[in-house]
Amino acid sequence: MNKLDLIRKSKSLFMKWNLHHIAGSLEGGLLNLAYMSKLSKWRNDNAVTGYNDWYQQSWDYSRRINLYKSVLEKQGLAQVPIDYIEFGVSSGSSFRWWLQHQQHEASNFFGFDTFEGLPEAFGPFGKGEMAASLESIGVTDPRATFYKGLFQDTLIPFLDQYKSENRKLIHMDADLFSATIFALSQLYRFLNDGDIIMFDEFAVPTHEFRAFQIFADSFYINYEVIAAANNYLFLAVKIRKD
Repeated sequence: MNKLDLIRKSKSLFMKWNLHHIAGSLEGGLLNLAYMSKLSKWRNDNAVTGYNDWYQQSWDYSRRINLYKSVLEKQGLAQVPIDYIEFGVSSGSSFRWWLQHQQHEASNFFGFDTFEGLPEAFGPFGKGEMAASLESIGVTDPRATFYKGLFQDTLIPFLDQYKSENRKLIHMDADLFSATIFALSQLYRFLNDGDIIMFDEFAVPTHEFRAFQIFADSFYINYEVIAAANNYLFLAVKIRKD
C-alpha cells in the first residue's frame, strides 16, 4: 500500500469510527489554542507603523477612541470625502463618533446590523444578545443609511448598486467569524489602495483574527498595520496595492 492509499484509508477509518465523538469535546479548545499561537506570531511579524498602546495590563474599552483619533488624523480623513461602512452597528456609539468627527458633506455612512442581536452565540454572549433597535440609535444625519438584516441578505444587494470614488473606511465590528469572513470576501473587489479596515475584536483569535487571516491569505491581500489599541483588540490596517 502506497502513502496516498494509506492516507485515504486512515481518513475513511476516522469517519467510520465517528472521530467527532472522541475529539469533539476538545475541538474548541484546540482551535482556540492554535489560533492564539497564530495571532502571537502575526503580532510578532507585523509591525504597527502608527499608534500602538501595547502592552496594557488592564482592559479599557475607551481606548478605541485613541485609535479612531489616530486613524482620523494620521491618515488625513478629516477633510476629504469618505465612505464609512460599519458592520455591527449595535447601539451606534462608534457610528455616531465618526459622523461627528468626519463632517465632509460628500461623505457617506452605511451601517449594517440585524438590530435584533447576535445571529449566533459569541463567547459568553448568546444568540440574540447585544440587540439594539434601529430607532434607538438616534441618528438623523442625512449622510447616514442603515441596512437591517443579516449581512448575507443585505450586503450583496447593496454592493450591486454601490458606486463611489471616495476612500473607504470599513469598520468590522461584526464579532463573529461567519459574519466577518462573509463581509470581507464580498468587499474584496471594491478595495482600493489606501482604504482602511478597522476591527473591534481583532484579538479574539477564532473570530475576527481568524477571518482576517484567512481572507488575507486567500485573496493575497497586502496591507500595513497602522494602529492598534487595547492589546490589539482594536486594530486598523491600510490596504496596499502599489
